[in-house]
Amino acid sequence: MSATITLTDCAALIFAPDGRSFDNMAELSHRMKFGHVLEYTKLNALPDKALPFFLIHYGVIDPLKQRLLRGLRATDEPLRKYAPIICIIPQGPRHQMVPQVEMGFDDVVFLSDTIEQISKTLTDQLGREVLYIDSPHYFGPDRRRLERVSRGDPRRVPGGTEHRRIRVLRDPQQGIQANYLN
Repeated sequence: MSATITLTDCAALIFAPDGRSFDNMAELSHRMKFGHVLEYTKLNALPDKALPFFLIHYGVIDPLKQRLLRGLRATDEPLRKYAPIICIIPQGPRHQMVPQVEMGFDDVVFLSDTIEQISKTLTDQLGREVLYIDSPHYFGPDRRRLERVSRGDPRRVPGGTEHRRIRVLRDPQQGIQANYLN
């Protein structure tokens, strides 16, 4: 693994509700120094080594976000199944992220944050292990690591007991590795 992990060997695949929103997200992606910036439908046009990030605009309606998440997570291809899927929201309050986390997004970023903060949030998805949960009703990142609400908050949804844990490591140079844990 390289000493400094950046987004230059990664691709931003953007899902936006309209052309203007796409253009704004593409500009943001270029400012974060993604090596490739494409509409999400162009996934097959990516170079083999580019690690994809799916960036989903807040304006996409929730049922469509859920369908996109399910579709990406249901594939057998690790670069899609375990790719970071990020929801982009204009600004706080921070509790807006809870429904997105419950949906299965890897993280939520706020456009009101600095470009450095947003870039750090995204690069934190790389070069370290991320825990995923595979259960009958949910497949995606361990939601407990992102929830910013207390354990007694009514917005928390208790999980079932039948689940498997998956250790995911994303590296722009090595690709994505996923291993089930005992």
